[in-house]
Amino acid sequence: MQEDEEKMYNNVLENYEKATRNKIYVEGVDGGRFEMKVNDSKSVYVWGCVNTVVSLSGKCNHVFLYDSDKVVLRVDNCVSGITCMNSKNCSILITVIPEYNIEVSNSDCINIRSGFFNTPIVYRGVTMNIIKSLNCRVYEYYEVNDGILTNWNFNFFNF
Repeated sequence: MQEDEEKMYNNVLENYEKATRNKIYVEGVDGGRFEMKVNDSKSVYVWGCVNTVVSLSGKCNHVFLYDSDKVVLRVDNCVSGITCMNSKNCSILITVIPEYNIEVSNSDCINIRSGFFNTPIVYRGVTMNIIKSLNCRVYEYYEVNDGILTNWNFNFFNF
């Protein structure tokens, strides 16, 4: 019996180390700019940051933006997508046309900006703007305000 517990413990430890090896954390930063080169095996977690600019060059696996205020997140490209939760007054600037999933929940005043969109966005309890802009010129935008205590919504943006 003790041998089985030891195998299980070693398995959990090994999988935990494997999972955290491919994560980059930017946590609790108040002010400042970060530029990081990423690859498609890395996921980036921006957590509890205020007045911060995070620039990700390269293609990362996934980007998470949690519990942040006044954060600008510049993303070149992603494999699986972007998740934004419990954040406010944040901008997500996307370089390559997003063809992955974006999820936004319990967030206020979120701007998602790209040159073009071919993107499914799942959202709940948000106010956000989906902005098509090139060279700082806004060509089209959609305002989303689904209120508090709503069900999950889905919209495919292709413009």
